[in-house]
Amino acid sequence: MASSLRDLRGKGVVVGAHAAAFAALTWWSWRKWPDPVIDFGRELYVPWAITRGAVLYRDIASLFGPLSPYVNALWFSLFGDSLRTLALCNLAILAAMTAGIHQLVLAAADRVTATAASLSVLFLFGFSQYIDVGNYNFVAPYSHEATHGLALSVAMLWCLYKASMTGRAAFDGLAGLCFGLVLLTKPDLALAASAAVATAWLGAALIGNDQRGGLARAVPLFLLSAAMPPLLFFGYFTTQMSAGDALKTIGGAWISASIPEITGNAFYRRGMGLDRPLANGLRVVQTFAVMAIFYAAVAIVCWARPGAPPSSRIKRLQQIAVLAIGILLAQTGAFPQALPLVCASAVILASASFLRARADRDAVRRSLLPVVCSVFALVLLGKLGLNSRIVHYGFYLALPATVVAIVATCWALPQFVAARTATPLAGVACRQIALCMVAAAITPYLAQSYAWYRSRVVTVGSGADRFFASNAPGLWHGAALQEAFQYLDGRVPAGARIAVLPEGVMLNYLLRRESALRVINVMPPEVLAFGEDAVLRSLEAAPPAFVVLIHRDVREYGYPDFGLEARYGRRTMEWIRSRYRVVRGMGKDPVDPMHDAIQILERAPSSGSPLTPRYQSTVRLKPSSKDTSGS
Repeated sequence: MASSLRDLRGKGVVVGAHAAAFAALTWWSWRKWPDPVIDFGRELYVPWAITRGAVLYRDIASLFGPLSPYVNALWFSLFGDSLRTLALCNLAILAAMTAGIHQLVLAAADRVTATAASLSVLFLFGFSQYIDVGNYNFVAPYSHEATHGLALSVAMLWCLYKASMTGRAAFDGLAGLCFGLVLLTKPDLALAASAAVATAWLGAALIGNDQRGGLARAVPLFLLSAAMPPLLFFGYFTTQMSAGDALKTIGGAWISASIPEITGNAFYRRGMGLDRPLANGLRVVQTFAVMAIFYAAVAIVCWARPGAPPSSRIKRLQQIAVLAIGILLAQTGAFPQALPLVCASAVILASASFLRARADRDAVRRSLLPVVCSVFALVLLGKLGLNSRIVHYGFYLALPATVVAIVATCWALPQFVAARTATPLAGVACRQIALCMVAAAITPYLAQSYAWYRSRVVTVGSGADRFFASNAPGLWHGAALQEAFQYLDGRVPAGARIAVLPEGVMLNYLLRRESALRVINVMPPEVLAFGEDAVLRSLEAAPPAFVVLIHRDVREYGYPDFGLEARYGRRTMEWIRSRYRVVRGMGKDPVDPMHDAIQILERAPSSGSPLTPRYQSTVRLKPSSKDTSGS
């Protein structure tokens, strides 16, 4: 009875700690999650357009799978279309995913480690902003395919574990259903989930004949369940387009990911560390070596001979010294660079532990879980290549690997020390250092988020769509977009369309006006995937009432400003200039302060010269020295 009460009390403390952290982080970051121009406007606009009858891929081009836009359209249909609706639904998904991660770690380790891992997920990834662009968090993500896909992958891993432990077919079916849904999000998540499933099946086959017999029943059920989501979407899209086109929509994300011009772009090569592979690879090895040396130092200072007091004064001083060094190392923020080798080591060590436990059927099934999760984390981390990080795309790609690292630090290392010394208190001391290290590593990231959220005081939108943008130097986007919103609100007739180029469909959503473009974001990846002709066809088929040009620095992709060169929008800009005139400008171009950051253009009267503006045009079309096309 006393043990049950302690266990219940412990669960209550864990739930309370998570609830308090979740509530505090939500309050702290409330309405400060999205970026006003980059990416997130698409995440609002597309589901809103679907609720109005638009069909993804037919009416709106997309680089990703079909699941998330239709899930978000469902939320809008049920609870009303607003940023607040989407944020609250995303908070619920984040809470469920965090609970799933806690349960997975609890099954593989213990409650203390599980609590450290799941709280770290909230503090590091759930509400984060580490750079000037928002969107890299789970409340207002740059791509819901990333967050939905990761949450579904966690659910799939849990179902696979329950199927292994209980032998119930229902869990195999649920795991397959989750896997089928993951296939409709992003290829990187689908590949990681596939690797995890293959590892789980291989491990089950190695356990014994009874597990192999179970696989003969589980695999067909899994595959049948996995096929259901793609088939249902295929059936829906065949009612809206040809069967061939419908089939392409199911694999649309894979087609985009296989375009060499996109995958080989400087932006993605730099993001993977492939711009300087030797230097970045060396940095990964060096950081991992430092971590390994530090772990060895922790084990040494916590080591104690059987029967010897592990907490002598000298021991405590040594432990404090090592902890102080660890805190200093954690403040550098370099540890994420070592995650690829940490995960690779975890796969090797967990596999060895699994093979050693094969004689004990219950233990071996439990020991398979760390192997499966480590493989998933390692494969997902592969998209970051030699540039592993928590910031930017790392908010979802590095999350599982970070959980693996926390389990290694807070559970595997203390278990190793305690087992080798036969002194439980030595393991306790090791864990105390590990937990302090995790807290120290989180602190700089929280400080970064605090600084960015503190600068978010510029109101954008209104009502349930209201959010706050940053007023940090150089970040003009929020104030200028709000000015454009206020100018156009009431001026754009009901049913009229506007085109925002090259990026900024957030304005369409806030005004609740459809885009005139099928390719709603005309950024370099979209131009490479769909071509500029698709943009021109949309404009010619239904010329918009207004065109809004928003300065978007695309030098990170290796491109000039939109409209300056033939390879990136010159024909589109010439089409616009020949038919529209500038009526309003706002904000200052960060590259050239003599020009506006946002320009609003309206259709020129047919009786007058289309090139005579009422407001001085500031669109720059000077030839670039790099443009040798002659067009």
